[in-house]
Order: sequence, then C-alpha cells, then structure tokens
Amino acid sequence: MTKISRDTSLCVLACVGAALSSAPLRAAEPAELKDETGKTIIRYVVEPPAGIAPAGTTDPARQVGLFLCFPEHDTPVDADIFPAREALWRLGLRDGYVLLAGGPQAQKFGLADMEPIEKLIAWAKKTYPINPRRIYMFGKGEGGKISAEFTMTHPNIVTAAITHSWGFWVMPSELQEPIDPLNSAPEVYMNLGLRDLATHLTTVRDTYPRVKAKGYHVIYREFEDMGSRSYYPPSNDDSVAWATRLRNKTVPPSAEESKILNSFGSGVAPAPAGGYFAGLALVGGAPAGAVLQELFDAKDANVRAAAAETCSRALFGDATLASLAKLTADPSANVRQAAIRALGVTANWRYQSAQKALIQLATDKAADADDRLSATDALGQAVKLQVKGVRQDPPMFQALVSLLADKDERIRSSASAILAPVYHPADATPPLKAPAGWLAAMARRDYNQRGRLYERLRSLRRPRPAGTRRSVLQRRSRSAEGSSVGIQIHAASR
Repeated sequence: MTKISRDTSLCVLACVGAALSSAPLRAAEPAELKDETGKTIIRYVVEPPAGIAPAGTTDPARQVGLFLCFPEHDTPVDADIFPAREALWRLGLRDGYVLLAGGPQAQKFGLADMEPIEKLIAWAKKTYPINPRRIYMFGKGEGGKISAEFTMTHPNIVTAAITHSWGFWVMPSELQEPIDPLNSAPEVYMNLGLRDLATHLTTVRDTYPRVKAKGYHVIYREFEDMGSRSYYPPSNDDSVAWATRLRNKTVPPSAEESKILNSFGSGVAPAPAGGYFAGLALVGGAPAGAVLQELFDAKDANVRAAAAETCSRALFGDATLASLAKLTADPSANVRQAAIRALGVTANWRYQSAQKALIQLATDKAADADDRLSATDALGQAVKLQVKGVRQDPPMFQALVSLLADKDERIRSSASAILAPVYHPADATPPLKAPAGWLAAMARRDYNQRGRLYERLRSLRRPRPAGTRRSVLQRRSRSAEGSSVGIQIHAASR
C-alpha cells in the first residue's frame, strides 16, 4: 500500500470512528430517577452533547437547551429522541441541546406524570448547564399529549411544545386572567400525517380549533405523505428550527444575558459577526427585541441591516416584528432586503405582523419592483407547508392569487410557481380553474369545512347494526372564525 493510500484509509477510518462515537446506534436502556428513599420517580434516557460544559455554567454561550422527548404508549422510552436529534443535526444545532426522554407512570401519560416530569426537569438542570429559557417538549401520540398539556400548565418551565398524531385536553382554566399569547403563554406546533389512523385524524382535528379558540399561538400542519411516525424531516426541521428560536416568556434573562444586552447601551453597538448580532440572537425573546428596536433606528445602514438580519436567527416578539416591518421602507436597499428575508422566516411560523407586512409590500404597485418581488418570494416561503395542507392564513393566499394578474412578469411568474402545487392557470394544458374559482376551492378544502379527506372517511364507515352504540359521536361546533364545522369526538379508548 502506498503512503498516500494508507494515509487516506486512516483518514476515512478516523472520520467513521468519529461519526460512530458522536451518535447512538441503538436504543439505550432507560435509567431510573429515584427519590431519597430509593423509590423510582421516572424512567429516562438522556443524550447530552459531546464536550458539554459542567453543571452550573453561567456563560450563555456555553449553556445548552433541553429537549424533552416523550413516546407513544407501548413504545421504548427513547423512541422519539431520534426525530429531534436528527433535526438538530441537520440544522447544525446538535451540540447546543441535551435530549431527555421520559417514560409514563402507567401505560399512557396522564395527570400522574406531571410531578415526575417536573422532577426530571429539575434533575436535568442540576446535572447539565441548562439555560432555563430554552426548554422545549417533543412527543408523539400520548407523548405529544403530555408534551402539550405539561407545557400549557407549566409556562414558567417550558417554552414550547411540538406534538404529533394525537390531541390534548388539559389546559389552564382562565378563571383569574385570560391567556396572553404575546407576553406569557407558551406556543404549540401541531403535526398530523394524513396516512395516520382515522381516529388520530379526527382527534387532532378536534384539538386544533379548541386550542386556537383558547388564544394560543398554534402552528398546525397536515402532510399528505406523512404516516403515523413522528419522524418526518420536513416537519421536524421546521418545528425544531421554530422552537429553538423561542425563549421562555416568563423567565427573565440571567445576569450574564443581561450583560450582553447592556453591552448595546448608550447607542453603541458591538460589531456584528457574520452580518448579524449573535449575542442578541443567543439571548432572544422580547428583552433582546427591545434592543433591536433601538438598532433599527441607528444612523449606520450597516447596523440597521445587521439588526434586521438578526431577526432571521431568533424570535423577539410581536413588538419587534412590527418595528422590523417599518424597515421595508428604509432608504437602504440592503436594509430592506434583510428585513424582507426576516419577515419571510417569521411569517412561515404564523406571526401576523410579519404576514401583514409582506402582503402590503407585495401588493403595493407603487413600491420598488425588486422589493415587491422579494416580498412575493418571502410569501412563498411562508406558505410552503400550507399550500397542500391546512391553509391557516388565507390572506397570504389571497395576496398570491391577486399577484397572478400583476403587470410585472417576474411577480406573476413567482406567484404562479408558488401556487403551482394546487393551481393551474386557465390557459394551461389541460385548462383548469381560473384564479377566483381556485381561491373558492381553496377555502372549501380547509379541513374545518369538511374537506375531501373528511368526506372520504365518512364514506368508508361501515353501517352499524341497529341498536349498537356509536364509537364515534358527531356533533356540530363553531370554529374560531364563526363558521359551522363538522367535528368528530373520539370515544374514551382508541
């Protein structure tokens, strides 16, 4: 063997060895968290990143976030670590998070699991350098249920929840004060695969309007080619990217985080690295957003552009988005383009200030043509996971449909490409619906309006013998928008 080939072989072996040592190859055996008497509190599996700092570390750049992953009933404790882990790898974020799975007290998760999970989180905070503003939950089926229910009832602990394949019911009662989705309430990202079980479809679809009516900021996605597993990279990457940009709204920045914010005082901003302010993106949330709002008014266009670009890297609250929207009229083209890009990122996650700003710019025929084109592209990014699923935000689609007749050919072509999965122009081969007819069809297909899949499920139900009890009860309800919708309520067992 030549020296070159031998060195190459050794390099390949080293790379393979590094890869194998950095990621688990099989399910781990659960450990047990025990109380002082030796009684088991909860079974768990933990995957800390390599090279993690010691517990008690206060430097925000060396602290890590925590993803709690909960499984479906009758599956291994760590069954749903894999989708979260792989999403973090793909996003380049794996080194910044501890993955922690917990098992149920019985076959399924319920109220009896609330206290053990709280103790598991407390143990993680003592064992690893967890930043308390960066704690998230991810779960499938019963694991999704407990993720959402624990998150909504413990907003002082958990920032956001990602759920798959099942609904949830336990929410705050609002007896003392209403839910404040902007300033204190956690947020929820719901996923449903249309190849999942029929009872899962109806249960998740029943849950969404209830959660929305409570006032939570909820992202709801349906995917035609997604099955019953929580592993689905398009959804995993989008939901994990969203969650990791959020910070707990009820936990104030630490002393070390406050030092980062204070370094921007007196109108002086540290030089941006990589075109954005990494320190503000690290701190995140409304406190860092307040600093960004001041930077949006800086005299230096480079500072304004970096501040706008920072809004693509983290989420800073509605007030910051409203201020960011004003930069779409900035004298500097670089600032305007950075603002449009950031608005596109946040509009995808259903933040209304971002969506309204993009719609206004894209449809404003007096605005700069290149800015309008960029805003159209940003709307395309914002609807990419809605266009063939649940269209939660009709105003964006209405704007895109109107752009199909725009005088600017680039804008017309962009809008047509964005809507191509579900729309063909009237002069297409073969000719199909015109824009106005397509928009009406779009509204009818929303699952709230008994869309095609719902009707298909009803047609497949077998007749029941006379006198037998229904396993699925039907009732009429009203959506948050006030329209009559058909909802199926699943019986106690599934």
